[in-house]
Amino acid sequence: MKLATDFAEHVRRLTRLELELKTLELKGKARALGAGAAVGLGGAVFAVLGVCFAIATIAAALATAMSVWLALLIMTGALLLLAGIAGAVAARLLRRAKH
Repeated sequence: MKLATDFAEHVRRLTRLELELKTLELKGKARALGAGAAVGLGGAVFAVLGVCFAIATIAAALATAMSVWLALLIMTGALLLLAGIAGAVAARLLRRAKH
């Protein structure tokens, strides 16, 4: 009877230790994923800022050859055109995914 009791106690202790190990492993993975996501988000913010500055640079370059308002109007039109194309492509992909 003592052997069965000892065996049951060892199984309980082993199970508890396995659960603790898995919990620690998951916490470590979650911490690493959180850090990776934060750094990735920071990179995305800098990429968006870079694109904004590139657009401003193009507008400033155009403004050296024409009026500032015209350069800004051209850039606005180009951006709206790109947004429309991206929206149309997205709508096509979403419609295709539904079928």
